[in-house]
Amino acid sequence: MAEIIINNNSYSFNEGDSIIDVAERNGIHIPTLCYLKDVTPTGACRLCLVQVEGAGRLQAACTTYAKDGMKVETDNEHIWKNRKDMLDFILIKHTLDCPVCDKAGECELQDTAFEFGMKEEMVSSDKPTEPIVNWNKIVYNSNLCVLCEKCIKSCHEMTGCSALSMDDRGFYNHVTPSKGDTLGCDFCGTCIDRCPVGSLLDSQFHHSARVWDLEEKVTTSVFSPDGCAVEYGIKDGKILRAKAVGSGQITAQDRFAFKYLDSADRALNPKVNTGGSLTETNWDEIATTLKDKMTGLKADEVALVAGSTLTNEAMAAYKKLMAGFGSSKIVSDTDIALGSFYDKYSAKFGTMENIGTLADITDSDVIFVIGCDLRREAVGVKHKIMNAVIHNDAKIYVAGLKKYEYDLFTTKTFMAEYGDFAGALELMKEDAPAPANQKNHNVIDVKNDVDLYVPANMKKAKKVSLIIGDEYIQSGTDADAVLAFCDFIGQDILKSVFVVNDQVNYMGAVVNGFVRNGYTAEKLTTDLTSGGIKLLINAGFNAKPNCEVSAKLETAFSKAGTYIAADIFKTGSAVTANVILPAKDALETVGTFTTMYGRLVALDKIAEIKGTQKTHVQIASMLGELAGQSITACAFETFHGDVAGKNGFPAVDYSEVDGTIAKAKTNEWNATSFTYKKPAAKACTVYVNPRYHANLMTAKSFVAQTEENREFFFPVNKETLSGEECADVAKGVTLVTRDYK
Repeated sequence: MAEIIINNNSYSFNEGDSIIDVAERNGIHIPTLCYLKDVTPTGACRLCLVQVEGAGRLQAACTTYAKDGMKVETDNEHIWKNRKDMLDFILIKHTLDCPVCDKAGECELQDTAFEFGMKEEMVSSDKPTEPIVNWNKIVYNSNLCVLCEKCIKSCHEMTGCSALSMDDRGFYNHVTPSKGDTLGCDFCGTCIDRCPVGSLLDSQFHHSARVWDLEEKVTTSVFSPDGCAVEYGIKDGKILRAKAVGSGQITAQDRFAFKYLDSADRALNPKVNTGGSLTETNWDEIATTLKDKMTGLKADEVALVAGSTLTNEAMAAYKKLMAGFGSSKIVSDTDIALGSFYDKYSAKFGTMENIGTLADITDSDVIFVIGCDLRREAVGVKHKIMNAVIHNDAKIYVAGLKKYEYDLFTTKTFMAEYGDFAGALELMKEDAPAPANQKNHNVIDVKNDVDLYVPANMKKAKKVSLIIGDEYIQSGTDADAVLAFCDFIGQDILKSVFVVNDQVNYMGAVVNGFVRNGYTAEKLTTDLTSGGIKLLINAGFNAKPNCEVSAKLETAFSKAGTYIAADIFKTGSAVTANVILPAKDALETVGTFTTMYGRLVALDKIAEIKGTQKTHVQIASMLGELAGQSITACAFETFHGDVAGKNGFPAVDYSEVDGTIAKAKTNEWNATSFTYKKPAAKACTVYVNPRYHANLMTAKSFVAQTEENREFFFPVNKETLSGEECADVAKGVTLVTRDYK
């Protein structure tokens, strides 16, 4: 095996490893401000200078690649003198205002200067005094920028947004939005986490507290089904900031939306409807009110509707409650969103669960994104796709209703005109050079390379991933079309299939039997309208805007004999309830979620409650007790009794849940018969999530409704696009932003 010699010791390396890669892997410290192992190197800061035998001058360890027999020295007087000169060069421009900088205490430049033994700059100079700019949710201070380009590289290569660029030259060099005066990006804040100094900051946290005064707690995302970890900074019991953990990435919701906990619409104490209005009361009085209504009910008179933000423990507790009534009338928002598609999906694969892992996407040679706006539906999946492109040279083929912001990385986009995804998939199968002087306007060939046609790459591919999204589901295209496309790819190389949803625990709803269990939203609507439901329990369900099925169901809630809403809000679907039971949020309790790829992730209690709310497990226990049932009120007991060792999960202790506990999954592969017939042209309207929030929680993220906040979290129908008016939208298609309020 090839070896490199660093400081007189030999180390093996992989092809493409830089000197700093080998050194870091073997515990050899080399200082740097610009190096990120997740992106291609820039060599901007020059603090990682090392001495390579035979080289005429010192080399940057991040841009010098290991060679067999190469001899490297990382620590001598000559190297450190040059490193200090480079740091002096950086300090010529960087403003030394640490006492007022939010980054003080976790600034890499501070730490590096201390490591170098530099307590002050060696070359005095006039510092820039440019105005601080507010890019919506991100503050940029060019006076503190060290021009490391981490933000530009991470935005381009890790998120696919490419929203930042470098402008001007020399002393006036600075970071700027790529287009316009503000950022057109996901606002995931990856650039904030990667900035080594205080140049890029979270506007919500700006000047709020010193970092050393924060209590830091880590939990899993309460928004994203990919199971990313989020670190919250807390002071005096109040969340002040959120950021990614280590080299991870999070979403805009994770970073900025935690203020929904302080919304004026929070349900703090129980409410009962008396005389047509909701009156606040207490839990004892609520128990007295509900006692008679919870007994003497027939099995078919009780129904449960649930949201997919519930923990696995809450779902298990409510399922046990329904079993105590002898009722299987359970409907979830995941069933409404994906249920009919899952009928055919499960017939093909023998499961409703996703196949493969996010790591399989990263390792893929070819990735198909079918009817999925990753920015609005699955930002975490998009991050993995970007990783596959940068580090695995993966080819991305998209069948969509519009051009997406990561088109720079897309090999080809096949437009589904009139929402005809089946036709777009046929174009993929038949992808070939067009006859001379002809161009298929349905196909956007970004790379324009004859070697990048689908069939040609499929012959070379060893690992393929396929992602199916809400655009496909809403378009009305037969599920058989994309399932037959799986047969076109082939079982031997199609290693991951993901049907995505924006709800954090949608896969938990699948695993816990809340999807395709023999009862549907349409049946519940009929039962409610006919007066057949004497008791309806709503556990965190809120109708998705512009969804006809859930809207009809929500309207029928008031037809129940007794309608109980257990929710964190007193608004939304809860407004017509006879009784509102205030629930704790996932950030206010413990439990687990099931990630979209079938792993358990644990929640830690981050925030304190503001009223007398109970957890959903406690609410299910209380309702069960009123009905003569015995259901534990402890989430830990529920985990050990109804989650661990059940539904394919191993029997582990809650303390062992660290994101690596995987569900045992099996799947079949049955051939799908599908013959494409071009449908008549018919206008297609598809409703998409606003870019920066996905549900009711994030719509209530800000107490102060400033215009900036409205623009960021309340873009009500501002993004309506029609294929007749916009060249980037498929012909015959209109995209309308869902109005979350």
